Amino acid sequence: MMDEKKIKNIQDGGLYDEILQQAVAEIKSGRNNIARQVNATAIGVYWNIGKLLSERKIEKGHGAGVVNRLSIDLKAEFPEMGLSSRNLWEMKRFYERYKQADPKLQQAVAVLPWGHNILLLNKINANDEAYWYAKKSIELGWSRNILLNYLKADSYHNETDLPKSHNFKKVLPEILAEQAEDMLKASYNLAFLGLTKSVKERELEQRLSSSIFNQSCFDFNRLTAYC
Repeated sequence: MMDEKKIKNIQDGGLYDEILQQAVAEIKSGRNNIARQVNATAIGVYWNIGKLLSERKIEKGHGAGVVNRLSIDLKAEFPEMGLSSRNLWEMKRFYERYKQADPKLQQAVAVLPWGHNILLLNKINANDEAYWYAKKSIELGWSRNILLNYLKADSYHNETDLPKSHNFKKVLPEILAEQAEDMLKASYNLAFLGLTKSVKERELEQRLSSSIFNQSCFDFNRLTAYC
């Protein structure tokens, strides 16, 4: 066991601060990864629901009754998710917009928060322009409101509106951490996990940790009987 003198030397010599910073960095990195996994999984589900509606040729008009009934039944099964008929139509539109798009664009929108994707669906028609905004949002950690501001400024055609000098290299990890935290607390992601807005942070972390543990067991069952 470590004696008191060695413990004091660690604390007084600054080594403790280094240990603390590394531990904090590990936790933040893990939380960021969880947030992105949850978000990407939710977007994948929305894509697949949109694909289902598209391939079954459900269209507005004669298909409205089908989507309305689907919304009611899904909300009965998953009341937290807010699966309104409007949201289901958005999923169909999301799939149909990008199903034949360049793989780079598909990959970009697959990791964007749903609110960002709705903005791009509503504001942008050209795929190359959508890719530019999606890529910037991912690289620079744009929130939904920041993305909206750049869309209003037509920054794709006026890149001069973007900051000419910045300290992104220094602050980027924190920016991405903030975006990840937004993803983690976003109402649609909480709903996807079966949580409500009023859920306590500890409950959220416990459910996420349990989910990751179970997934790890599933992935490694073929290699080990540990789980």
